[in-house]
Formats: sequence, C-alpha cells, structure tokens
Amino acid sequence: MSEKLRMGVIGCGAMGQAHLQVWESVATVRVAAVCDGSEQRANETAARLGAIAFTSPKAMAESGLLDAVDVCTPSGLHAEQGIVCAQNNLHLLLEKPIDLNIKRVDALIEECEDRGLTLACMLQQRTFPVGQQVKAYIEAGHLGRLLSCSASIKWWRSQDYYSSSAWRGTWEMDGGVLANQGIHTLDMLCWLVGGVDEVEYAHLETANHAIQAEDNALAVLRFENGARGVIEATSCAYPDLCTRIEIVGTNGSVAFDGGNVVTFGFDGEDRRGLLQSEVVDVGGGRSNPMAISLQAHTAIAEDFVQSIRERREPLVSGRKARVSLDALTKIYRKAFPNIVLGRE
Repeated sequence: MSEKLRMGVIGCGAMGQAHLQVWESVATVRVAAVCDGSEQRANETAARLGAIAFTSPKAMAESGLLDAVDVCTPSGLHAEQGIVCAQNNLHLLLEKPIDLNIKRVDALIEECEDRGLTLACMLQQRTFPVGQQVKAYIEAGHLGRLLSCSASIKWWRSQDYYSSSAWRGTWEMDGGVLANQGIHTLDMLCWLVGGVDEVEYAHLETANHAIQAEDNALAVLRFENGARGVIEATSCAYPDLCTRIEIVGTNGSVAFDGGNVVTFGFDGEDRRGLLQSEVVDVGGGRSNPMAISLQAHTAIAEDFVQSIRERREPLVSGRKARVSLDALTKIYRKAFPNIVLGRE
C-alpha cells in the first residue's frame, strides 16, 4: 500500500460530495478516482480533485489505481457495487444503510472476509461521545437488566426532496423513512440494547408524499435480551421535531436527543453530569438532509483508514451494520409480508 491510501468514490451526488469533503480533510488519504453515472458530474468532480473520472464502477475497480472505495450511491446499489470492488481486492466503506437486501449484504460480507478485506459502514452516530458513554455504562451493568426502550425520529421531508431523484422513496433503491432517515437511530437502538429477535407489531403507511415506501412508521420490537421497544419514524413532522432515544433498566434509565443528555440516573441519583463533559456537533438534517455536520463522518472515515493499516475491525464493520439492517428487514416483513426490499 502506498504512503497515502488511494481512495475511490462511487457516486458524486449530494452525499458523495459530502464524503469527498471528508476525504479531502484526511491527511493520510488521496482521492485517486471518482465514478458517477453522469459523465459530466464525474469529469467535473475529478477535475476539481486532480483525480481520474469513471462512469463504470467495474472499470474503476479494475483500474489498479485504488486501495479502497467509498460507495455513496443509492442504497439499493451498495452491496452490488461493493462486491465488484471486493472482487478486485479493494477495502470498502459504504454509506448507510449498508444495503436494503440482507442476502446481498451476506454475500458482500462473505466476499470481504474470504479476501481479508476491511468492510465498514457510515453509521456515524456511534461516534457521538454521549452514545459511547451510555454504551459503556450499559455494558458495566449500571442500568441493570434492560427492560424497555423507545426511539423517535420525527423529521420533515418535502415532496420536492422525494421528487428530486427517481430512486427516492422506492422499494428497490431507497426504502422509506425507516430505511433512510431512521436507520441511524435504529442502529443506535440495536447497538445499545441489542439485536431484534422479533417484531411484534408494525404499522407503516405512505401518508403525505407521492412515494412507494412509507413516510410514517411505528413498530413494537422484542430484543434478543428480552427487552421490549418501540420505534416511531416520520418524514411528515413539519417543520421538524427531535430525535430521541430512551432506555429503561432495573437500576436506572437514560434519555438523550442527538448529542444532548436529557435524563440519566442510576442508584437513586441523577447522573446527567457524567455524560455532559463533551457534546458532539451533530448538525441539522431533520428538515434539510444536507444541513449536517461532517465531524462524525470524519471520525468514521479516519477509523476506516486506521483499521486497514492496523489490520483490525473497524468501529462499524459490515457485520455490525448488518444488525440494524436485520431489524429493519423484520419490521418491513411484519408490515408487508410479501415485500421485496432492495435489488434481488
């Protein structure tokens, strides 16, 4: 491997441009190639970066120019394009969710593991200091046996947002509010509480937008450790409301909104001060998808690079990202038993 990791980025749209901004800030990385279905966009992006432009992910993967690839295309393409890259021995970072189709994700994980490649996913909320501290307190047993939890994602997306690209809100390429806006919070819930064993109830509807998938959702979950949980997500909450997670255990409870602690206590004491020494800038995104801070994205990107160099598991590996996709898949199948999610 060269002194600087040679990075390729597939997808030069809004999220791809955000990721490119991150890579430009990482001193140990050089963006060597970019790929986009729009030749003009690929060429313009490559010219700005001094990189090589491609319109075919396969051609870019086979070029010999790269050590790793960051996939920033619509969700339904992540695993398919990732497998092409892995077959050319390239390490992979995928934008969230890791994909929509869990069978394709399993094939991708197997391909990467067989080849000794690093596979990571941009589920950057796991880097938030508050979440990491809550995770440590749960693992130390301070909350006792976990009894219940809830997650609420009440955001706003206009019809113009969904109409801006034909893939948005489709079952094949995007899913609905749970798969797109809600996946970060669902992932945090699974990371903190555990994997989902069964979805006991799910109500998903398309209430306020002209899209295939849901824009309003509620599900009741049973976790592998026996805890029960509720997740509600909507992109109909104008102008937007908060994202909140609550967890209750036999010895204490915690509630937080993004990077801010609302309530935290155990052993009969208010312990909020323990979790307020550092609060990450989580940015916006509730009503404007690009009004986000890239601080947490950068943390995932830097960890990805270091995990390759140190030959260790990244902070959010493919297998770890699969846990929330499994929960998402179970929710969709409970609501729509015959659903085909993602590309088969």
